Amino acid sequence: MPDLSSIRFLLTDVDDTLTTQGRLLPETLQAIYSLYEAGIKVIPVTGGCAGWCDQMVRTWPVDAVIGENGAFYFTLDENKRICQTSWHSEQEMKEKQKHLLEIATSILHTHPEVKLARDQAFRLADVAIDYNQDITGVSARQVQSIIDIFQQHGANARASSIHINAWFGNYSKRAMSERLLKQVYGITEAEILSCAAYVGDAPNDEPMFSWLKYTFGVSNINRHLEDMSYHPAHILSQECGRGFAELSGLILQSR
Repeated sequence: MPDLSSIRFLLTDVDDTLTTQGRLLPETLQAIYSLYEAGIKVIPVTGGCAGWCDQMVRTWPVDAVIGENGAFYFTLDENKRICQTSWHSEQEMKEKQKHLLEIATSILHTHPEVKLARDQAFRLADVAIDYNQDITGVSARQVQSIIDIFQQHGANARASSIHINAWFGNYSKRAMSERLLKQVYGITEAEILSCAAYVGDAPNDEPMFSWLKYTFGVSNINRHLEDMSYHPAHILSQECGRGFAELSGLILQSR
């Protein structure tokens, strides 16, 4: 493992990276608290919906949350009120999401094995297709077919461990992470590469793996590696939330 003593920011995926079988384990929550108490800023970077991101930034010991694969980020002001910064205007998000829902409706007719994610009503910008959260048995080939359809309509589409997320726009997990770190914390690109780390578990984390120097995969990422162009620099020995706790321990031990 590299020397992690310079890490000041730990950006992290959520589903199957912080969570384990959909739950936040006690040791994972304690790991987030331990990093927070050590002055390391934990920032979830997720495909998760705005509703989940609202809950995270209000109740977890995190500094900010980037949601819907980079559509927006939430921070709290000094009075603990949410401040939202979005890539597109509210009107643009509504218009683009309406078009995405039209495409998704067509997909659901041709791919009855999937459905809209249960949290779709709480999304501001994107569309999420559930293929591995409340349903099972969807093949990798079927997932790729759905991604291809979205892309044929000019949308971005990526698979997380549970959803296929689709959106219009040139934002990504990387693009919004870079904007957040520069705008909120005032650090340069060179500083980001020296003091920020990322941990994830799925193909939709590739923009982060291709960008940062300190990148990690929880061990359940192994099942996806052959389908990914960009891999994390290091793979942890534990899966999901226990892998996050493992990384937290390594960072804290290096200080």
